[in-house]
Amino acid sequence: MKTVNGQKTLVLTAILAALSLSYANVSVAADADPQKHTWQDRMNLEDYEQQRMALEKSLSGAHNVNDLRSSLNDAGYKITSINQETDSDVEYEIVKGDHTFEVKAEISDGKFKEDAEVTNNIWRADSTKAALKDADYDASDVKFDKDNPGRYSDAQFADTWTQEKAALVEAMPVGKKFEDYKKILEDKGYQITSINDQDDDEIEFEIVKGDHSFEVNLERDDDSKVVDEVKVTNNIWHSEETEKALGNK
Repeated sequence: MKTVNGQKTLVLTAILAALSLSYANVSVAADADPQKHTWQDRMNLEDYEQQRMALEKSLSGAHNVNDLRSSLNDAGYKITSINQETDSDVEYEIVKGDHTFEVKAEISDGKFKEDAEVTNNIWRADSTKAALKDADYDASDVKFDKDNPGRYSDAQFADTWTQEKAALVEAMPVGKKFEDYKKILEDKGYQITSINDQDDDEIEFEIVKGDHSFEVNLERDDDSKVVDEVKVTNNIWHSEETEKALGNK
C-alpha cells in the first residue's frame, strides 16, 4: 500500500475525473492519510478478528440463554437486536465500541447443543446501527419480533450475497482501465458510495445495490495503467454515504 502524498495530486485528480465522482456525492480524502479512514475494512480486520475470537472463547462456558446474556454483559456487549429466540435456537446482534457481531447457538431441552458461535454482522438492525453511532444508546428494551424473525440475520442474505459477489468478479476481469469498471458497475445497478483509498496505481471504494454492499479494490500496472488485480470483499465497516445508500434502498 502506498500512502497518498502531495506529489501525486495531479495523478489523483485524473483518477477522480475518470471515475466521475464528485466531492458532493462521495466521501473522498485525496490528500489524507489512509489510516484516518476508519471505515476501511483492512485497517480494522486484525483487531476485529482478535476480538471475535476472544469473545467466542469467553462464551464457551455459556450453556443456556441466561448464561449467554450474562456472559455478554460481563464482556461489555449490548444486545442490540434479537434475530431469533426460540426453543430451538437463539441469535443476537451485539455491539461493543465500533465492533458488532452476531452470536448464535442451537438449543435442545433448554441447553446449548454446542458452544455459542460468534460471526460477522454485516446486515444490521436499525438498533444496531444506532448503538454503533452512539455509545450511550439504550438497547435494554430490544425484543424478539415473532412476526418477522431473522429480518437482519446474515444467514438470510448470505446465499444471495455470495452469488452476487461471484457475478461481480466475473463481470470485472483484469485488463481494463480504472474508468471502465465504473461503467461496468453502473450497468449492473451499483452505486459507488465512498472512495476509501486511492493512489496512482490503486483505488479502493465501497459499492451498494439493494441490501448488498461490497468493497472493491483495483490495482494497476505502473507502466501500462491497466488493472492487473481485482478484489471484491465484504464491507463490514460502512462509510456514512454507504449507510445512507443502504438505508434508502
